[in-house]
Amino acid sequence: MSKVWRLHTKPKVSVKNKLETKVANELIKRKIVAIGWTLREDIYNELTATGKNELEEDEKSIKDDFEKYKKIIEKNNYETIKGEKKSFFYGKVNPNLIRLNNLKKDDLIWIRSKGKYHLGRVTEKSHYLYAYRDSQKNSDILKLGINNQFTDIDWCEVGSESDIPGRILIAFYQREALIEIDEKFVVDISQILYNKRDNYYKIPNKIVNNKENFYNLLSPYDCEDLLYFYLYHKNKYIAIPSTNKTSTQNYEFVMLNSNNRDGKIYIQVKNGYSKGSDLYLENFKGIDGIVYLLTTAGNIYETKTKKKLLQIDFKQNYEFEEIGSTENNKKIYVVNPEALYEFAKEAYKDETILMPQSILQWFKYLEEEKE
Repeated sequence: MSKVWRLHTKPKVSVKNKLETKVANELIKRKIVAIGWTLREDIYNELTATGKNELEEDEKSIKDDFEKYKKIIEKNNYETIKGEKKSFFYGKVNPNLIRLNNLKKDDLIWIRSKGKYHLGRVTEKSHYLYAYRDSQKNSDILKLGINNQFTDIDWCEVGSESDIPGRILIAFYQREALIEIDEKFVVDISQILYNKRDNYYKIPNKIVNNKENFYNLLSPYDCEDLLYFYLYHKNKYIAIPSTNKTSTQNYEFVMLNSNNRDGKIYIQVKNGYSKGSDLYLENFKGIDGIVYLLTTAGNIYETKTKKKLLQIDFKQNYEFEEIGSTENNKKIYVVNPEALYEFAKEAYKDETILMPQSILQWFKYLEEEKE
């Protein structure tokens, strides 16, 4: 089965040379996946002329043999100006390079460049290459920090952030240079999106239309919008645009009761299955207004320290459940993710319901589960 990977395209060398914005385009132009940890960084400038000559001879032997690169890192020591013998990267091969060499035919890799997201397929010709270049013509490889390569990648542009499934966007928040997104859903949707350009993968054109897959397609911003339009549709609450600030800690934005401009409603939304999707009731006690909390797959606790899990039962009230109150006796509600999912499905079929296309677009990739 194919795997799906996410690659950051800002090696330290490229950042040092102020060329980080050019790396992704260079990968696409050269039809490669590449990351840093070249042998012209780290201890290179500490080496004597003899040490550098020895290293350069060793580099020539690598070519497309990753084991020889590993040997240089793990086994070899080079003479430094201070008279010491040192190894590159403390004698340890970076785990990202191990993952790079785990790429297999038909794996897919996501990268982004200047707001555009690209998807690359590993082909039958793809292989590891240490791009040793000492000529002026190819000096940009060293400046960009892209010596460690996987060749013959078939790249296609998918689109901007609004065209990318939320689960994949979230993978770009993680710091590691190269990671696998190890979820069947991600494999399915990535192959479907790749097939829009080249009908290569023999897979169904849609995935199961269920709550989990739906929220995996939504970005965190989509989830905020979904709750907003739900509350507008149900209660005619209206957002105050200036309150939608990324610096706010305990709420995403503020809404007003359309019948009472003093009636403020505060919204907090978390999407996904990570620890960052959990919410803590104590964080909302000081808010002077009604609070609506939504976590699509996390938990809600009384406090962050004691970790007392709230037991929430939506059977009595399908849409919301009251779970507490603020210090000013304003109610705190938790929103049922299932209710929002059903509302989005209704909006997809009913054009009279206001809903952004960034949310509705994903239903064309979903199909109802067969009984």
